[in-house]
Amino acid sequence: MEGKKILIVDDDQTVASVMQLYVSNLGYQVVGIATDGKNAINMSRELRPDLLLMDIYLGKGLDGIDSAEIINKHFGIPIVFVSAFADENTLKRAKAVNPMGYINKPLRETDLKTTIEFALAKSQPGNKSELKPGTSIEDILVSLYSLTRSEARFVAKLIEYPELSVVAAALNISLSTAKTHLKRIYRKTDTNRQSVLVHKIVTGPAGFLIQRNYNQSA
Repeated sequence: MEGKKILIVDDDQTVASVMQLYVSNLGYQVVGIATDGKNAINMSRELRPDLLLMDIYLGKGLDGIDSAEIINKHFGIPIVFVSAFADENTLKRAKAVNPMGYINKPLRETDLKTTIEFALAKSQPGNKSELKPGTSIEDILVSLYSLTRSEARFVAKLIEYPELSVVAAALNISLSTAKTHLKRIYRKTDTNRQSVLVHKIVTGPAGFLIQRNYNQSA
């Protein structure tokens, strides 16, 4: 997927510059930075990027969700939302546009990497990796973070039961094995504490995909 063209849309120049650095470091081509919805639409028409990284709140004029709807409808360009806002109403509006992902600010390069790769893979013509209704949380975690199946089951249980001893008992493994799983999962998800890990999964790209898949299957 390296060399794919990405358009960044963010009205904060500092955030946009950081995003540009991260995206370039990952081997993708940043074809431009748009600072508002109108520019995003015009640049999408002219540059035809492979993916948009779209902030939701863009100051005056069209916000990122309205802009994404227009871009999706007229140009068919996949979009990943990048935002510091994750309230219920915003998420509901965002999901209605069928984005390829949702990344919470502050940005982490690892979050960008996994979400961009996943979004570009899903958007390929004839791709079979689009999540089907009923796809499990374990499948999503394996796809996003390259966890093993047992690690993904562990994380799913950890979200349900925050006590490590309870998770170990539920999975019929020893506490020492649970701690070993946790260390490996920290490394793969770029986290270092249990609370940070759970928050990242629930509010980040995985949580967004899980919720979207649940809504599709409901």
